[in-house]
Amino acid sequence: MFWRGVMLDITDQKRAEAKLRRSLEILRQTMEQRRELVARLEEAQEEERRRIAADIHDDSIQVVSAADLRAQALARRLEDPELRAEAAELHDTLREAVERLRHLLFELRPPALDREGLAAALRQYLDQPWGGPALEAVLDVRLDGEPPPEARAILYRIAQEAITNARKHAEASRLEVRLLSSEDGVRLRVVDDGKGVESLDLANREPGHLGISAMIERAELAGGWCRVEGAPGVGTTVECWLPLGWAVSTHAEPRDA
Repeated sequence: MFWRGVMLDITDQKRAEAKLRRSLEILRQTMEQRRELVARLEEAQEEERRRIAADIHDDSIQVVSAADLRAQALARRLEDPELRAEAAELHDTLREAVERLRHLLFELRPPALDREGLAAALRQYLDQPWGGPALEAVLDVRLDGEPPPEARAILYRIAQEAITNARKHAEASRLEVRLLSSEDGVRLRVVDDGKGVESLDLANREPGHLGISAMIERAELAGGWCRVEGAPGVGTTVECWLPLGWAVSTHAEPRDA
């Protein structure tokens, strides 16, 4: 009996496969580390915002409010009409300063984001006067639960940036914000009827805001995605999705606002 066959040396192939597996594992670990870094960065930034907001509330606002009360008391004791007018003007200035500080406090870290959740914080932000033309705002919420703190903060900042662009740059008259549970994550969609994304400078950063380009990167590093689409005269759509890799809390969420 004769046996005839062919022997193939697959050592190189096996080595290549093992090297590929190691490379994929390193890539997976790197992506996981990046996501953990984003979560820690977000937590550190939001914690710093909380601290600054608390300082503004407990110190600056209280001091200016006390000065306003003293100015009002002084105005009541003045008899000279010109001095009374100046005191009244001082009162208006101090009151405006307090309002600006409160607005800054809300921009830094709205208390509702921690106490009531993402939908409530967005509702309050939409209802905040901003000094421009009236804008019809609709908030549609269809979440199965409250997103975890890290995802909640990123979603809020992306929505905040999109709303700010619609108000200040897009010349929009209507704004629609939607939140819904989707594919083991949360989808955010902000649509305006303004002049369109091509007319906006998305890299331009407002004080206290990261800019939409930075938010796109933030969403991607968190394992999600963010898209900005539009056309002149049609409006702009900012849409993003974040995975809920963390456990969803049982905090009650308004279904519609």
